[in-house]
Amino acid sequence: MGRAARSAALAGLTAWVLLAGLLLAPPARAAEQLAEAADALAAGPGVWAAEDYEDIDEQALALMRARYADARTPVRVALLTEEIPEGDAAAEELAARVGEPGVYLVFNEVHTPVSDSPSTAYAWAVADVPVSTEQLSAEMYARVGIPSGHFLLSLSDALDNDLRPAVAATAGAEPFFVDPAVTAAFPELDAALLRDSFAGVPNVRAALVSGLGGDLAEAQAPMLTGLPDDGVAVLIQWEDDGSFSAVFGAGPDVPFDISDLETVIGASGITDLPVREVPQRLALLAALLSPAEVTETARDALAEAPVYVHPGISDWRTGPEELAALGEELAAADPAAGVAFLPHPVLELRAGGTLPSEESALAELVAPEGRNVAVFTVDPYHGGHVRDTSATGDAAFVEAADWAHGSEAFIGETLTDLLGEMDRLGITEPTADGAEPATGGADATGPRTAAQILLLAVAALLLPVLARNLTPRGRRARRVRAAARRRGLLAALPAERAAVLLAEAERAARATDEQLIRLGDDLARVPRPAGAAALRRLQRLRSDYEWVLDVRAHLASREEVGGIRKDIARLRRALGRLPSPTGTSGD
Repeated sequence: MGRAARSAALAGLTAWVLLAGLLLAPPARAAEQLAEAADALAAGPGVWAAEDYEDIDEQALALMRARYADARTPVRVALLTEEIPEGDAAAEELAARVGEPGVYLVFNEVHTPVSDSPSTAYAWAVADVPVSTEQLSAEMYARVGIPSGHFLLSLSDALDNDLRPAVAATAGAEPFFVDPAVTAAFPELDAALLRDSFAGVPNVRAALVSGLGGDLAEAQAPMLTGLPDDGVAVLIQWEDDGSFSAVFGAGPDVPFDISDLETVIGASGITDLPVREVPQRLALLAALLSPAEVTETARDALAEAPVYVHPGISDWRTGPEELAALGEELAAADPAAGVAFLPHPVLELRAGGTLPSEESALAELVAPEGRNVAVFTVDPYHGGHVRDTSATGDAAFVEAADWAHGSEAFIGETLTDLLGEMDRLGITEPTADGAEPATGGADATGPRTAAQILLLAVAALLLPVLARNLTPRGRRARRVRAAARRRGLLAALPAERAAVLLAEAERAARATDEQLIRLGDDLARVPRPAGAAALRRLQRLRSDYEWVLDVRAHLASREEVGGIRKDIARLRRALGRLPSPTGTSGD
């Protein structure tokens, strides 16, 4: 081989060696992230996460940090967003850099151009503690499936066995336990919350924890020891994405199935309890199991105040001050009026699966004698929305309640809308000087300019074509996120089981499709109403119809079909009450 050929071969070999080194060596940024993580974790056990790490949210990070802070076996976790070497080299390097005994875990996620989901890898190492990598592997695989908990939060109990004995103790004198790490991360979630939520509800045991190690059924079993025949035990632990999950045990005399309990507390059989909603979800479960009737509790509350919102319900926007002010306005407009917001799923289950068919029946159960009362039943999950309305009392009040409507801030908006409808229909107390009350129309509702009325008329003409684009973005985005979340939970099930559940939901919904199509056709054929008030009603009906279509399009569970049927019936009734058009001119 000549000198030139040898030089060329050597240059080629050098290039391949350099290329191989680039491919096999840890990327520079990964090394930088690992060094940054080591510096942060040298101060003590905990979690370090790269800024753009997406798989674990801030609430989970807060809970992990609280859990590791008091764990007997030190655990340090680094969450990176760059490639790491194969095997456990990254975790071993982290352990060497920190130089302290404990368990070291490194996880990474790397986005690639060929996939919507990042590629992931993990590594672990153990330094001078009596833990084996086989233990870590066994605990990780024990967390496969839903609900099963989260590996990074069950690990400490798997290693230290510090939470399982406390959970087992709920079978004794103290039936409630909250993991101190949960309270440290989320101060509103403490043992007092459990005691207060289930006050007056006998034979309930509840544990709220970051995560239990080992087999979930084995960890739950001690809670069920000596459980009374009418007793219920619920174990709530962190699952994923800012949410807890719940598993139940129940005695043979509990009048509800396990699936009923799961659905009430978790929105579906795949339980999902967002952190901020835990107090409300506990209140829903307590209402289901309580010896007191939900309607009787509401009746007693309305004897003391004009508005009652069940503690299991919130729209996360209407605060106590606004609610009190709206209650004062309602009392001023009609001292005989009362409004209750009650949880639909609890009422339905306690009624044996079906609420009274008469529109006024539920309100009559709640109304103190001689009162005008509206009951808005609420689906309290995924932000919540009013499911149905029942009203009793004067005809004008019943009509006003039936038209009252809200979207995202459904409590405040529904009350505000009710007050507006009451004003329009002339339901107003006489003024102090004896003047006649307002009876609706332009003077009662404020100045209405010709331009405003023209805009309403144009909107009514365009709505049949554009209504799909007029749904508020915030509400649509929330519904889409909720549907995507439910489908994500379904995706975690075995494929065959998820397909069966979705197929059941689709079959159940097909019976409503023809009704939805006919309703849409009828709404599109409604002529432009002559008056601005009627225009407003028609706009509201079309907006509600679009909401029902959206629910149908994102159907992810059979339970939603009953709500679609009731929505169709409600819209049909409202459509039948629209005034007949008297011409094409405005007011």
